[in-house]
Amino acid sequence: MLETAPPDLFVNWLGPEIWNDSPEMYGRLCWLRKNDPVHWSEQSRIWVLTRYDDVDYVSKHQELFTSGRGSIAGAPLKLPLLDDEIEIHKIHRKMLGRGFTPKRVNALEKNFRRLTQKAILEVLWDGQCDFVEKISVPLPLLLIANLIGIPEDKYPELHQWSDDMILGVGSFNDPTAMERSQHGFVEFARYINDLAEQRKKDPQDDLISLLVGAKERGDLGTYDVPEHRPRGAIQETEESLALGSDEMTMFFVVLLVAGNETTRNAISGGIQLLIENRDERMKLIQHPELLESAVEEMIRHVTPVRTFARTVVEQTELGGRHMYPGQKVLLVYPSANRDAEHFDAPNDFRIDRNPEHLAFGIGEHFCLGASLARMETRVVIEEVLRRMPQIEYDGIEGPTIEPGPLVRSIMSMKVKY
Repeated sequence: MLETAPPDLFVNWLGPEIWNDSPEMYGRLCWLRKNDPVHWSEQSRIWVLTRYDDVDYVSKHQELFTSGRGSIAGAPLKLPLLDDEIEIHKIHRKMLGRGFTPKRVNALEKNFRRLTQKAILEVLWDGQCDFVEKISVPLPLLLIANLIGIPEDKYPELHQWSDDMILGVGSFNDPTAMERSQHGFVEFARYINDLAEQRKKDPQDDLISLLVGAKERGDLGTYDVPEHRPRGAIQETEESLALGSDEMTMFFVVLLVAGNETTRNAISGGIQLLIENRDERMKLIQHPELLESAVEEMIRHVTPVRTFARTVVEQTELGGRHMYPGQKVLLVYPSANRDAEHFDAPNDFRIDRNPEHLAFGIGEHFCLGASLARMETRVVIEEVLRRMPQIEYDGIEGPTIEPGPLVRSIMSMKVKY
């Protein structure tokens, strides 16, 4: 017999409103895990998967559940890597892989630690700051921009473009949000294409030069936006359609947003957990050898990426429910990462847990930049605890979180130390 249901399961799973990090949100997901883990949402016309094993299974079976028809439900543009059919995905991963090797990450760590120490020292003697504004936002942005090959004088604009583009996710029917998102995309795309033209004449050791070379060899081209994809709430311009169908341009959109938004929120969320769990913070200070385990637990508990979508390829069954070709499936990562079947007391934050989580996905679409994100989070946490061991919220309010179905976005977090 089902337990008493929460007040509303008839919600818009693809809109931003329900993804607000509230007790109601986590209560709804917990109820579904226990009672209806393969849930059909009639309102959103999508299967909602909340159990670890089901998310794991779907992620590993692209022959049944493809990413090739959109990994962000409702998105009007095709995104390389995220929306690739499996064979194309393998080609694209191999092409970009040398930019994210363990050797490359190790080489980046020394400079990233220097940047982190500099950012902390700049605010240390003030005794207080907005941690998101001063630490979490600029540091991952500096690193991914450096990898791509974007000069430092463009970082403020990059931040704005990235925030504008992510705003549109889950708000495809909101003209205001979509207009701002399209503007951010077009401005970023114009800039990156101008930079690509420069790299044709003067190649560098960066991802722009790598992808320019791939485009000139014919490994990257253009594609049409399929008819089955929604077009959003605003009329797309001829320029935005042209830019949105260019594979090289869209690679840079994915790299900027994935490399910046997710890591910065993993870092902010990790600090949030240390502030709200003082005993675990003191344990980590006393036992620095637990740092890598603590980072994995932070990433599990925060789960920066909230959902991705798949499309059913052929009739199949999951959890006793029949699924049919063309139906959409929503993988709910923060729910999978709090599944009591896999994690003892899953709502607790334990730095010695060292969990095997799904925050980076699993299978063929495992996050290409996972080693980079882990390194960045580890370095920032280590340096903060060294310089700001008594960090706490400045006032009674904690972080300000922007609701959204794709990323758990911490917009502001005032701290003192």
